[in-house]
Amino acid sequence: MSEEIIDNYKEELLISNLNNIEAEIIMSKLQSYGIPVLKKTKGTGEIMEIYTGVNLYGIDVYVPAHMLDVAKELLKPINEEDNLE
Repeated sequence: MSEEIIDNYKEELLISNLNNIEAEIIMSKLQSYGIPVLKKTKGTGEIMEIYTGVNLYGIDVYVPAHMLDVAKELLKPINEEDNLE
């Protein structure tokens, strides 16, 4: 599985209620920048995804607390950075 255990750090919620494809895209981008990620499913979401192909409860993505700001910055839309001026 594509989960990494975040050792010795307190994890913080980065984004929640994603479907599987959205979660995998975000996790791949963060991992490519060296940010460890943790994927958690809610309730019986993972079992439902196996049987039906759909996780109705969503997926949460966590990152180490000290990397939360960097992860948020990486996920910002490009045009949002231009509007900060």
